[in-house]
Amino acid sequence: MTKITNIEDARALKAANLPLDLPVEHRTFSPEYTRHWVRLMDAHGAFVRAMNDYVAGPRAGSLGKWKLVRRRLTALDNASGECLAFLSKLGGDVEPLVFKSEQDGHEHDVLQLFLSESAAPFIQYWGGVIDAVDAGVELQIEPGDIPPWIE
Repeated sequence: MTKITNIEDARALKAANLPLDLPVEHRTFSPEYTRHWVRLMDAHGAFVRAMNDYVAGPRAGSLGKWKLVRRRLTALDNASGECLAFLSKLGGDVEPLVFKSEQDGHEHDVLQLFLSESAAPFIQYWGGVIDAVDAGVELQIEPGDIPPWIE
């Protein structure tokens, strides 16, 4: 942890509307954590692209594009499930959680917070939307209705 904030850290803190004198700690995540994180982010990107294509693409509104949206949401949910399995591996099956290293604890905390606060609400929201549309309900979605993926 550094007591002096460098310019890159200060820019990031300012963008997040945080005090510029917060202590900053730089960490490198493990390859396994990174692999799970990247898979989750890739699955999210594929879902968003599929949704955009369904709404405004060349075959907007087609059944094929709708099926793609459903498959991409399923893939996103599966990627989230793989991250949850990874969390269990990091902390074991005991309470309180026991980590092999301090790094495992940090990785667990970061991923757990993201999954519970961002990924799960996003996936649940879109799952509900897809179920409603499949049941014949006409929806009007406003941008503020959608839980943010990243704030």
